[in-house]
Amino acid sequence: MKNFKAIAGILLVFLLGAAGGALVTHMIHETRLQRFISGGGHGMREDVIVERLTKKLDLDGRQQEEVRAVIHETHDGVRQVRNSIHPRIEALLTAGQERIKLVLRPDQRVKFDKIITERKLREASKDRRDHE
Repeated sequence: MKNFKAIAGILLVFLLGAAGGALVTHMIHETRLQRFISGGGHGMREDVIVERLTKKLDLDGRQQEEVRAVIHETHDGVRQVRNSIHPRIEALLTAGQERIKLVLRPDQRVKFDKIITERKLREASKDRRDHE
């Protein structure tokens, strides 16, 4: 009986760790996907890229400004492409969500709908912050 409790305890700890790891991984991937879709955070990345190139290539002030302009224009172009495909991405996500709902029990659908609503609220909140 003691061995069973020990084994069950170890198995429970392992399963909880695996579930926790899977949840954190899912949250990280969801955050990265949303950031990719929205194309956020370019200004800071532009500065980091210019700094890195300045160190590695020994850019002078004029070169830094020209490189910064090229990077900015490139990021704007990427943002425009993302914005143009965003509706298609959302349509794919919605279609996938509807297919997932077909697999779920009614009680699971309610929870899933809540997850989707929370994601949309986070996305809308982030969009408002990005446009301020």
